Amino acid sequence: MTKKPLTVITGFGGINASGRSSDFIGYKNLIFDSLEEKEQLKVLKDLAVTQQKIRPAGKKWETDTGDSIQLNSYLKRNSDVIRENTLVREIDRDLYDPEGIILDQIQASSAGQLPTGFDPGQLYSSRQHPKALQMTVFGMSDTLGQFGIDWSEILKKVSPDQIAVFSGAAIGNMDHFGFGGMMQSRMKGSRSSSKNLPFGLVEMSADFINAYILGNVGRTGHVVGACATFLFNLQLGKESIENGNARVVVVGGAEAPITPEVIDGFFAISALSDDKRMLELQSQLNEPSNKPNQRKACRPFGDNIGMVMGESAQFVILMDEDLALELGAKIYASVQAVASHADGFKKSISGPGVGNYITLAKCVAEASQQLSSKSLKNETYVHAHGTGTPANRTSESHVLDEIAKVFGIKSWPVTAIKSYLGHSMAVAAGDQLNCVLGTWNNGIIPRIHSITEVAEDVFNDNLNFLTEDRVEDPNFYKGAFLNAKGFGGNNASALILGPEFTFSQIKKRYTKKALKLYEQKLENTRKSVLKYNENASKGVYKTIYKFNHEVLEGMDDLEITKEKIKLKGYKKAINLKS
Repeated sequence: MTKKPLTVITGFGGINASGRSSDFIGYKNLIFDSLEEKEQLKVLKDLAVTQQKIRPAGKKWETDTGDSIQLNSYLKRNSDVIRENTLVREIDRDLYDPEGIILDQIQASSAGQLPTGFDPGQLYSSRQHPKALQMTVFGMSDTLGQFGIDWSEILKKVSPDQIAVFSGAAIGNMDHFGFGGMMQSRMKGSRSSSKNLPFGLVEMSADFINAYILGNVGRTGHVVGACATFLFNLQLGKESIENGNARVVVVGGAEAPITPEVIDGFFAISALSDDKRMLELQSQLNEPSNKPNQRKACRPFGDNIGMVMGESAQFVILMDEDLALELGAKIYASVQAVASHADGFKKSISGPGVGNYITLAKCVAEASQQLSSKSLKNETYVHAHGTGTPANRTSESHVLDEIAKVFGIKSWPVTAIKSYLGHSMAVAAGDQLNCVLGTWNNGIIPRIHSITEVAEDVFNDNLNFLTEDRVEDPNFYKGAFLNAKGFGGNNASALILGPEFTFSQIKKRYTKKALKLYEQKLENTRKSVLKYNENASKGVYKTIYKFNHEVLEGMDDLEITKEKIKLKGYKKAINLKS
């Protein structure tokens, strides 16, 4: 029986409230206090550049006002200010409501916004693009930089129909350049633009990647599963590679839900951590309560009141291991299992049901087949959905605790990074996956920083909710579980296996000669990735936006026979024979 190809992660990138995803900068911002000073300074430098606070001036550095600085001294002196402009914090009123039409007070004023001063629309010709699509362009460009191999090399190796892109949003593009502009135009006495409707569509992130970044003609689409959307698309990507329909798959999404309308909608269903209840909670917990503590607005599995909105764009490049080795791509991990299930009959469309028990049980069962009993019980951990709502802390903790009990897992480490980033809706599991890759790079699982202990009604007989960073050797953890729960009964879980385990499987399938050749090619990839990250740390991002570039318009760009289709720009043809 032919073994299914391994689905390996060969590239990642994006942007969220913690910073740039490539080079693990955003992840390192989450574990900042556990880093050595040299690494802290590297993170601060990247964040300060992202915020446009500093810039290179020849071999020296200067501030945005042109003042010359001694870099390390400046970073140490301004460390707190630089980091205050990241993660969950008070909503920037100008960005939240650029037209100033919302006159009443913001009732929920915390959000996980992109770093202050970072505007992806300034990096390319972004006229009339909603923010999420601007983030798509930057995030996918960042991913290709971290990938380290020119995309043209892929086009030489695979046929045009063997590349797929699954990316999008759950809420859609609701700012004034998307659906928001279309819905508000009549109220403002104006007309909707021709861009509002198409640019507002939830699958438009994939469309932008195809049309303006990759030039892809292969499979495309977007499976919407509320807050589990990223994992739904990850499952689709894995299945596409395993069944031979694709050899390269881009999986991702971009969500920019911090708009007055979206905030009001979630406030109306009492899902948000609003200022009034934040102050009440702080008083109950004997915390300073003269003003809302924005940093602790989201408190997964602790005494909490609601979630916090966040914005993010996250992408990964998946491949079969044959192609990864042939290209010399860096392999960061492998996607071993993804499960998605509904809740069945239920009373409340927004309430939890049975589906998540099924998804997590399937992934843990798969892990029990792939890993030793010792590894499963002691060398895996969980990135929980962890929204910070009272309903989630009980429902999800019960799922995790019961599955741990069934499989004999004691003190299962659990973290929840929405405490840092807020809830980026469709992209939330992408934030989790990026963090998982970071742990295999640095060996640190970030804590749930906003709590000191779990709430009394949390189920934790078999769980260890991390309130301190967990520090281990980078290869200590063999696998990580991602968990996602969405309105409507959209549940998904994933099992990601680390680079050490992944390579142990690859070594069983390939000769020493093939592996040696791979290592030689990989060295060039590493150099390219290093160069990209060095440039990005100076604000040179190499944003890709190929508008009106080598446009394929019809038969002039095609050769069609009964056996194949040849496309301009692709070395290989599409095979029409069964």
